[in-house]
Amino acid sequence: MSRVVLSIPRLCSVSVLGFVVLFPASGCDSRSRKASARLRDEVHQLKEELKLSKHEISELEAKLAEATDRVGGNVDMALNMPRVAAIELSPYSSLRWKMNSGEEAALDLHVTAVDGRSRAIQLTGTLDVVARFMPANGESIELGRVSLSEAGVRDAWRAGVLGASYQVEMPIRRDLLVEDQGGIHVSARFTDALTGVEHDATVEVRVPARPGE
Repeated sequence: MSRVVLSIPRLCSVSVLGFVVLFPASGCDSRSRKASARLRDEVHQLKEELKLSKHEISELEAKLAEATDRVGGNVDMALNMPRVAAIELSPYSSLRWKMNSGEEAALDLHVTAVDGRSRAIQLTGTLDVVARFMPANGESIELGRVSLSEAGVRDAWRAGVLGASYQVEMPIRRDLLVEDQGGIHVSARFTDALTGVEHDATVEVRVPARPGE
């Protein structure tokens, strides 16, 4: 009796976003890399579209809140007037050691804002910032708070090489930074004076080595 042997091709798999995609082993590496790259590009594009949609929704909510207070106003004008949709604490925010001052360190924070179409927009309102040190072990330690009035926010605007931003400096005592292994968690809340809507942002700031270490 003759024996029939079925040959089943060896398969390889690529896992992307929880889904497993199977490819024949022949040319597996090349195909899997191309598939992974394509899926990563699609995921990135979807994230950007989702971010833009969130900004548009946030701006519409701000306009709705404003229009509610202006009964009988020009609806078309209100719908097409840019409003703050989101604020962001720049990842370029940093901790700076100060050598020639009683203030031993300072947080240099950069705040930006966009409208519903993700375009830069200026701020009119108040800004409250809180910084907390997050040790590798132990509870968080509040390092400081800064509150800017409407006038303070306007005066904080600066133009720079990487674009315009609102710069906030927060003095920090060195002895509160008990270890360099931790990081600083910064949270900001902007209250829009035009719409009353609050916008939040956070950033993690690395603690650099102390001078002379």
